[in-house]
Amino acid sequence: MKLPRIQPWIAGLAALALWVALAAWVHLQIAGPPRARAVTIRLAHWQNEVGPADGLNDVIKRYEELNPHVRVKQMVIPPSIYRQWLRTNFVGENSADIVEYGAWLQGMSDIPVRYFAPITAQLQEPNPYNRGTSLEGVPWLKTFSDELLEQRLNSPEPGQYYAVTQARGSFRLFSNRQLLREVTGSDRVPTTLIELRAVAERLSAYGQARQRPIALFAGSKDTATLLMGMYLMGTTSRLVPELDRDGLLSLSAPHVLGGYLQGKWDFQRPAMLAGLTLVGEFSAQMKPGFQQLSRDEAMREFLHGDALFIFAQSGAARTLHDQASFDVDALRAPQPTRDDPVVGPYILGPFADGNDMTSFGFYLNKRSPLKAEAIDFMRFLASQEGNALFSAQSGWPPSIRGVPMSPEVAAFVSPADGYMLGISYFSAGGNSRDLLPRNLYRLTGPQGSPAKLAAALDEQMPEAARADLAALTRDAWLATLPQDARIAALGGLVHARPDQPAHGLARERLEAAQNQSEARALMFARQLQSAGTNGRER
Repeated sequence: MKLPRIQPWIAGLAALALWVALAAWVHLQIAGPPRARAVTIRLAHWQNEVGPADGLNDVIKRYEELNPHVRVKQMVIPPSIYRQWLRTNFVGENSADIVEYGAWLQGMSDIPVRYFAPITAQLQEPNPYNRGTSLEGVPWLKTFSDELLEQRLNSPEPGQYYAVTQARGSFRLFSNRQLLREVTGSDRVPTTLIELRAVAERLSAYGQARQRPIALFAGSKDTATLLMGMYLMGTTSRLVPELDRDGLLSLSAPHVLGGYLQGKWDFQRPAMLAGLTLVGEFSAQMKPGFQQLSRDEAMREFLHGDALFIFAQSGAARTLHDQASFDVDALRAPQPTRDDPVVGPYILGPFADGNDMTSFGFYLNKRSPLKAEAIDFMRFLASQEGNALFSAQSGWPPSIRGVPMSPEVAAFVSPADGYMLGISYFSAGGNSRDLLPRNLYRLTGPQGSPAKLAAALDEQMPEAARADLAALTRDAWLATLPQDARIAALGGLVHARPDQPAHGLARERLEAAQNQSEARALMFARQLQSAGTNGRER
């Protein structure tokens, strides 16, 4: 009996099918079934100090153990290029799924409303990663130590939340303990400006005797901005009640800009002139050319023993302690007193050198293709367990209630023992913020004086303030644009599904936020319109 002959094309097809089946089997053995394959979300930030990246790595490791189908890639972007990197990647639709952002970033005020998704609804619900803890069943928003106060104050859309935070912080004057002992003959640290000036005099004599100049402060544009800004705000605290139209006990950019354009304050005010005099004192205690230096160069100056102090945010503590060859002490900023010869008559008293607001905020990219996974990671990141992992490794005070702190970490949480802060040149917009650094030579040069600097600032401030207020107005109107469609869509859901009250509640919240956004935009526009008639002439 003859077997039928198999056609060559049939044999080839069978071989191909067998090869495809075998390849699929091998792939499944390696990668697992489709739903179990890992997806990768990206998280970007600029915190390149020692600590934060390690803390986030611990959070990521634990999260991936709990969620093996998700991978989290941490991207640490150099601070010097972060703004350009962020905008370029958003425009190119290649940004990370979760990104760090700060309302103070110059020229970036339009970023939140354009590229971030609000997470208000998720914050109203309990965080599932807090099950079995003291925060189980508590709305996620209520688990933050400040209930995201800073995020609420700086939200691009009133009533909406856009970020979760990881830490609390403060300003600290870090000291070279050995050098301080050699200069002063004791371990006693200065607690007032008068005592700090006495240390500066001894330091000058110490450097001259050894023919080696040592600066009182490690200088850079960044560290000087922090130092000068905090003391300027402290010495103008009496002006807050005059400008605090909304009873917030603080001043936001619209208060500062609108108040200036309406003639409610200027740089000729005695308190402001006294603050500028203090700025001149601080500038003289840094090495020449400090405005051209970066924060990293200031840290190197301090670590090499060429400066007695460095003024920095508390987040720098881990880097300084790990890299210094000497003992580093973190001191609270020396405070002016009522008998201070420069600013004593103008201060209310000791002022805040930190606050209880949380920071290191992470935002959700509204164009992320992996929003569900990104939100889930953000929940773990800002849970009691996740925040405890971050704080223990980074050395930063935690943002979540109930997370334990070591005494060293707890020391960076400033008690509420100071008066509110007043006007600062960096509390307004980017154009106004640049004026002081650009004109500082009028204060510190051979012919410089506070009066000359104040006159130059008052000449240039109107144009800068208008530009900054116009940018705030534009961003406020931009925040209102996408909401009408959402409100209408929710209205349709309310009508179609009356048995689901969540849609009605969401619509009410969105309408309230929309009303506030429109009111804010109108207020900013009104401030601009009235500036030419009721305040400073155009």
